[in-house]
Amino acid sequence: MPLGPDTPLSSKLALLLNRKRAKEGKTPSTRNLASATAAMPGGRPVMTHQVINDLLNGVKSDPKSSQLAGLARALGGPVAYLLPGYNGLTSLTVYEEHQDAREALRLIHDLGEAGAAELLEAAREIRLRHGRSDLTVPEVPEPLPPVAEPPRPGRRRRLSFTEAAERAVSDLEGN
Repeated sequence: MPLGPDTPLSSKLALLLNRKRAKEGKTPSTRNLASATAAMPGGRPVMTHQVINDLLNGVKSDPKSSQLAGLARALGGPVAYLLPGYNGLTSLTVYEEHQDAREALRLIHDLGEAGAAELLEAAREIRLRHGRSDLTVPEVPEPLPPVAEPPRPGRRRRLSFTEAAERAVSDLEGN
């Protein structure tokens, strides 16, 4: 797992939150995220929406380990990614989601640098065999293209006098 320059927790959370966008382009509310931090569905959340908001805005940056686990659960990311120094979201996600990847790493743990190099070469050959010519995979997957967030329901914008007059004429004419 790549250790590198510290990416602030708020930036990591923002990235995971953007990946959580719904089909209509909206990100989940902090209240929804807070309820998703519960260890069991319908259980007690491990943090309030205000704490999540403070973490997203960078006001707080030192959550408890139980809160990190809850955030990872709510945002669908690996817990280790939220720790300082661990910036390899792609590799951490593969490690958490695929038992075979963990097994491969266990098998080479005592083979040292030569074993790791051999595994890396085999992985590159497999990528080429599967038609993936790009041998560089980013530490953090490319974000989904931004979707314009539709206006939220609520009070309509006040019209200017001219706009109100145009709308009245349009309504009277039946357009």
